[in-house]
Amino acid sequence: MTLSITFDSTTNYFHLTNQSISYIIELLDNRYLIHRYWGKSVRNYSGANRLPSYKKTFASFQSLEQDNQSFEFLPQECPLSFMGDYKEAGLKLRLADQSETLRPIFHSYNIFNGVPNLPDLPHARASIDEAKTLVLTLIDSTSRVQLDLFYSIFKDNNTIIRSSKLTNLSSDEIEIQHFASATIDTLYQGQQLTSFYGSHQKEFQLQHTSITHGQFRIGSSRGASGPQYPPFIAISDLAHECYGEVRALTLIYSGNHTELIERDQYDQLRLQIGLNPEMFSWKLGPKECFSTPQAVLVYSDAGFNGMSHQFHHFTRHHLLPSQFKNEIAPILINSWEMTYFDVNEEQMLQVIEQAHQLGFEAVVLDDGWFIGRNSSKTSLGDWHVDPIKFPNDLTPLVNSCQQKGMKFGIWFEPEMISAQSQLCKEKPEWIVKSPYFPAYYGRNQYVLDLTQKEVQDWLIQTLSTFIETYHVDYIKWDMNRHLVENESQLAHFLPKEFSHRYMLGLYRVLNYLTQQFPNLLFENCSSGGGRLDFGMLYYFPQTWLSDNTDGLDRQAIQYGASYLFHPYQLTGHVSAVPNHQTNRTTPLQTRMDLADSTNMGYELNILQTSLEDNHVIAHHINRYKSLRQLIQTSRFYRLLSPFDHNATAWLFESEEKENYYLVAFRNTYSVSQTGYLLRIPYLDDNAYYITSDGQSYTGSDLKNAGLFISFEKGDYQSYTLYLKKKTRKPLSKTTI
Repeated sequence: MTLSITFDSTTNYFHLTNQSISYIIELLDNRYLIHRYWGKSVRNYSGANRLPSYKKTFASFQSLEQDNQSFEFLPQECPLSFMGDYKEAGLKLRLADQSETLRPIFHSYNIFNGVPNLPDLPHARASIDEAKTLVLTLIDSTSRVQLDLFYSIFKDNNTIIRSSKLTNLSSDEIEIQHFASATIDTLYQGQQLTSFYGSHQKEFQLQHTSITHGQFRIGSSRGASGPQYPPFIAISDLAHECYGEVRALTLIYSGNHTELIERDQYDQLRLQIGLNPEMFSWKLGPKECFSTPQAVLVYSDAGFNGMSHQFHHFTRHHLLPSQFKNEIAPILINSWEMTYFDVNEEQMLQVIEQAHQLGFEAVVLDDGWFIGRNSSKTSLGDWHVDPIKFPNDLTPLVNSCQQKGMKFGIWFEPEMISAQSQLCKEKPEWIVKSPYFPAYYGRNQYVLDLTQKEVQDWLIQTLSTFIETYHVDYIKWDMNRHLVENESQLAHFLPKEFSHRYMLGLYRVLNYLTQQFPNLLFENCSSGGGRLDFGMLYYFPQTWLSDNTDGLDRQAIQYGASYLFHPYQLTGHVSAVPNHQTNRTTPLQTRMDLADSTNMGYELNILQTSLEDNHVIAHHINRYKSLRQLIQTSRFYRLLSPFDHNATAWLFESEEKENYYLVAFRNTYSVSQTGYLLRIPYLDDNAYYITSDGQSYTGSDLKNAGLFISFEKGDYQSYTLYLKKKTRKPLSKTTI
């Protein structure tokens, strides 16, 4: 695609395009930045979609000569308070004289190849020939602040990256009270709103709602992106999974956030995403600057599947650490549901031996390995191997794995500290709490104060020493509670600065460790979706999707999460039944097929499985190894939603569009419904598709007439089908 950012001085339009999408900004009166268009690529934009200027009672205006020009009706790129626009502002400041009025006007622009580098925040990655960036600079000469708006567009993706930077040019300290990463103004024309809600063990629950007058706002104040309302919002025009226009926003950030959509009295819409203003403020000293997290804006004219393809492509090619973009992750067995805290050397050596026999590629020692850790009430922060459980240290385990050609992994919860720990006795000032009140517990533990550089340095040193000592291949990075108090005992900053400073401290630690140990595979956990976001994906190529491994609940969780994340970026494990979270029993094949639709691993106790079960597990592992390349590099399509049906279906398509893997689930059994008729709209009309058992279908047949999927009797059944594309009709067998 041809990539360009242009400014037409005759029309005063900035136009970002890659010939697939366009983003257009008007420089009005050589002073103000007005949003004109974001969507499918347009040529020779003329402004025909501009609303006429008209005078309204109660609408304010700046000039008697232009009494029909009010900011109440102008779609702005960075709306401000006290200018006649009564919708949510994108930037709010308090100046040294306590004034909150700001009037920045356009000063200059710059265009460069590549994307901006944010040294303290995760950000989009691209080479200089893969992306271009527009920087629009506004200056308020009275308050002496500079506002830079960044817009990046990619050659290979329908994505716009937006962020902002504020620079204090004055000699006085100012306070930032609200600073959005992106604001989009458009018109309400019957669009539908899409977002997610959820909880621990019930993440990424999809909701489509109408857009009513007033404000709809979601977000997090927990110090983490959170499973309750992950950072995502979208509006769509009669969109379905496979058709319709979708405009979606997410955030490359892991802390407190907010997403807003506002419909005003004149049916104007404002979408906004960024830091949560209820939990944020920032003192900005003279000559200092502050950058917002980057917002990711995706446009699709191919429905929600098209939107997801753009997110998936962007994260794989422009967000993940480059060394993991094409890296195959090991199939692992995790000790947690097998042993919980009751783990020891003899047992783990048996697990390693059995895992090797079954074909696993890695063994992960989960919680319970460090000194005194016999429950969730103790020892976090004392990251020393328990000599009672492991009298010979971890070396025998690491050596055993390496001798068998397997990788060794281990669990940490580095950001946390237990009241019953040596670290807490030695460093009580490291606990996140008010200096004046006792700290609140969460999951029997406290949070380490990562706003303190001393704590960050201690964490870097502790983990680096462990990694260098044991040469582990994998670390599962957990975080099992959220912030309650947002205060540091040693703070010299505003209380509302705490949560963002915490994230900056965490990012500093992650940045150091992932650069120092670039080939070490880190898995993001946070009880699954507690911090499942693009900020963490920048450092960690995979995330434990949910602590809930149930064969029914996982269908909805995986379906919803795939809106933003490619399935191979999510880890899913085959676990025991009755399920440890729901007490539900689902067939082993269903659990295996669900895990196969992710970055697959196991959690059940392989020391207690029968010979027959071991044969099934070994066969499953070998089967997944044959599918893994397809799963990892696939284009993923959702076909049947568990939020609307008693069934779920999705499809993996290989990069060359020659191999397809269809997975479906039917939940509650009904004697009157033996299966589902499923259409597969993404196949080639003129091609033939051959199944693994030799059946042949035309693409037009499967697209239009559909494929009837029959399930076995009983609840929670699954179905899989492998298709291989042929351009010619296969030779039929001779019949007599």
